[in-house]
Amino acid sequence: MNLLFNIIFLIFALYFGFSETSLCPKNTLVFQNSLAISQSTLKVHCRSTDDDLKDHSVLFKAPAYNFSFHDDIILTTKFDCDLFHKGGNSIYSQTFRAYKGNYIIRCGALFIWNARDDAIYLSVDRKPEKFMYNWIKE
Repeated sequence: MNLLFNIIFLIFALYFGFSETSLCPKNTLVFQNSLAISQSTLKVHCRSTDDDLKDHSVLFKAPAYNFSFHDDIILTTKFDCDLFHKGGNSIYSQTFRAYKGNYIIRCGALFIWNARDDAIYLSVDRKPEKFMYNWIKE
């Protein structure tokens, strides 16, 4: 029982010690608008269990919308996001999990979501972008 207490104490000490200092930088989600054909405004709405980050508008070629956070200790960090944009007379949208905590607490991870005319792409930690989701035409 004493060993279990020591392990739990060590986990909490490491987590809270890292997350309150620069030893564990915050993770960041970035949303870019690369809607070159329509040049429309990208609407972003993200939420987690604890936070609703409300609607944000990202103009074409404007600075990206981003936010940063620490992972929760018990693997519950999740951000679900809705993306919307108009193209011609249609509205395109997609809802997806933009971030899910890992078994090992992430420090300084960078998730760049790029909204393009054809689909939504993701780059993790500056690696090449990968196709993730098609737009849903409403």
